[in-house]
Amino acid sequence: MNYQRIMVFGAHQDDELVMAAGMARMAANNTQVVVVIMTNGCEGFPTPELKDTVVALRAKEAEDARRVLGVARYVNLGAPDMGLVNSKEMLQKVMRIIREVRPEAIFTHGERERHRDHIATRDLSLEAAWHAGEPVCADLGAPWRTPHLYYYKNTAIEGPAVLYDVTEFAHKHAEALATQVSQHTLFGRTRESYLEEAVRIKAHPPRTVLRFIIHPWTNLNRFPPLD
Repeated sequence: MNYQRIMVFGAHQDDELVMAAGMARMAANNTQVVVVIMTNGCEGFPTPELKDTVVALRAKEAEDARRVLGVARYVNLGAPDMGLVNSKEMLQKVMRIIREVRPEAIFTHGERERHRDHIATRDLSLEAAWHAGEPVCADLGAPWRTPHLYYYKNTAIEGPAVLYDVTEFAHKHAEALATQVSQHTLFGRTRESYLEEAVRIKAHPPRTVLRFIIHPWTNLNRFPPLD
């Protein structure tokens, strides 16, 4: 996927890591990868002792994952966990960052989601992508129409898709998840087990292909070549 700039939306820190290997491959191919996380991680504490420090901890973990994957920029829009809503304020925040970065492709949550923040992220990113291309809200930057929109997780749509071979970078998924220490209780894993998995995969990589569902608004006549 020979894009110059892409934007990946995640409701929470680590949601975007579903496509970790894809981001790593694109970054290695000189694509500017920008990750936009909608919430601050305030409810992601697995034990009461972490409640007061989890926001700072998750911010550090996100930065650690960014470095592992070669992501150019990480943006957190700061909504509280379980409190993300499609408000005018949040919509315009997303419009502003889209107009600033001017991505050629946006990757977001699919339509088969249960978490309220995931649903709101999908709705906000798609609506903002449309509004960002309209001649409105000039104080948010010059209009920019993102030509390609994809779902990267939790979708039931049967339709056109891009199959992206990330075999060479498959180990990056485990390496990135190893950085998310605060969530390892939820995952039922440890940092050490993820790092061991990454070593095994790197030594003997299984063929790994990511499936990106093409959103119906995408212009199929304007695709970049697949590398």
